[in-house]
Amino acid sequence: MSFRTRLFTTYTLIVLVCLGLVAMLMTVLLQGYRDRLTMERLDSMARPISVQVRSLVAGQVTARDLWSSLQEQAEKNSVFILLTDSSGNIARQIAPSSNHEQIQVTSGLPQNLTMPTQGKFETSGGTVYLFAAYPLVRIATSLASRVDTLILAVPQTESMAIMASLFRPLLLAGVTALSISLVLAFFFARSVYRPLEEVTSAAQRIARGEYDKKIPVRSPKEFGNLAKNFNDMADKVKQSQMQLRHFVADVSHELKTPITSIQGFAQALIDGTASDEDTRLKAARIINDESTRMRRQVDELLELARMQSGQIKIAYEPVDIHELLSHCTDVFSLQAQKKGVVLEVKHGNKARIMGEFGRLEELIGNLLDNAIKNTPSGGNVQVSDSINGDYVEISVTDSGPGIPPEQLSYVFERFYQITGVRTGVGLGLAIAREIALAHSGTIIAESQPGEGAKFIVRLPSSSIFFNV
Repeated sequence: MSFRTRLFTTYTLIVLVCLGLVAMLMTVLLQGYRDRLTMERLDSMARPISVQVRSLVAGQVTARDLWSSLQEQAEKNSVFILLTDSSGNIARQIAPSSNHEQIQVTSGLPQNLTMPTQGKFETSGGTVYLFAAYPLVRIATSLASRVDTLILAVPQTESMAIMASLFRPLLLAGVTALSISLVLAFFFARSVYRPLEEVTSAAQRIARGEYDKKIPVRSPKEFGNLAKNFNDMADKVKQSQMQLRHFVADVSHELKTPITSIQGFAQALIDGTASDEDTRLKAARIINDESTRMRRQVDELLELARMQSGQIKIAYEPVDIHELLSHCTDVFSLQAQKKGVVLEVKHGNKARIMGEFGRLEELIGNLLDNAIKNTPSGGNVQVSDSINGDYVEISVTDSGPGIPPEQLSYVFERFYQITGVRTGVGLGLAIAREIALAHSGTIIAESQPGEGAKFIVRLPSSSIFFNV
């Protein structure tokens, strides 16, 4: 069953349930309203009948004429007329026709009545009667007892009877309401599933590689947010696909050179071109170096992929920033010395951060390696740290050629070189950024052409600060 059908069916069931509840509620309300009308009608009939009973005392009518008149009124109005004594015992009753059995009351008749009243009583057969009672002046009749109350009663209409009497108008009203509701439900359901159809269509286009088609953002708010988030997702998928294409192109380009070298020198060894020992050793050395470089690139790519997919877990421990920076500068001092670059470290107030020493060493090491490679002989690279609020800032500054402003946002991408040409030396900064993000930190680059570059790492500090 489609979502559209389910939605329409749900609306239909809701309407039917509501109509059923309305019918039941109307039956209950009409039951009470009908009982009140019946009691008021009985009360209005009791007053003139009580006058006729009193006329018997005054000698204005005979008992025969009175009973004949009461029988006529009982049949005409389909009511039971009861005369009771002060104890609620029936002295005389008149049924609306000869076919009606005499009422055997079990409880509910009024006693010692002083003013008109209304109510219900139940017979021995379980039938409930509505009545209106009117007090009489105690009169003597031919009956063996004395009567002081006149009661007019009719059987209470049952709920099913009321329901049956209302079935035709309720059915007509229900069918009309259902028809109108279904038409409205159709258009409302359409307004619900139409945005879903747009999302489905857009998802199918994305699956086919069409990333530029956007879903219109419109009300209601929930659908607008869905469309906005879907469009954002489409942009990210597009960006991810572009990065994947660049990545494949970069990997193909980067591995092509060492593979070509390895293949060429291996062929020389096979076909005997490398005939003397020195040539064979040179070929073997180049094959080994290129294999090592290729292995290093593959390892870096795999590590970066694991970081970006969240597979790397950080083993947090307190890390002394001064100890970390001193260790990193010691490791890269020889590389700087060989290139003629001055490497220095400036410490600020001591601070500790929570992180993994090895990963943080790799982060700083990648920045130092990048800085030394881009600094000409005679230049300098400076490493410093400082405390900025709840963060520790580590900066690596070089005196190289700098980075053009339009390229600053790309320096952390894979295989990106500041000249704008993709090369094989672009993984270090990408890995550094992922390590900073894994430590809940950030890394930014600042530079002006010809004035060197500065990379700033901001990491949340631990709760322990201490001065030198």
